[in-house]
Amino acid sequence: MVLLHSADGLAWQSPPKGTSLKTLSEAEEQGFILIRGEFQKRQFRLTELGSDYVERDKRRLEARRL
Repeated sequence: MVLLHSADGLAWQSPPKGTSLKTLSEAEEQGFILIRGEFQKRQFRLTELGSDYVERDKRRLEARRL
């Protein structure tokens, strides 16, 4: 999930360029992010579940490199 890995901490932030509304909606439906705003002013932030997912994924990728 590129969207989740692009998040800078847990603060509200703009999604990366090229992120579709469908991608944001799917991540929100799965409980990984919260969304606020409309259209071009849309922002997201990771939920606790999303943050845990990113941390586990980063550790998994790091272990793969070793």
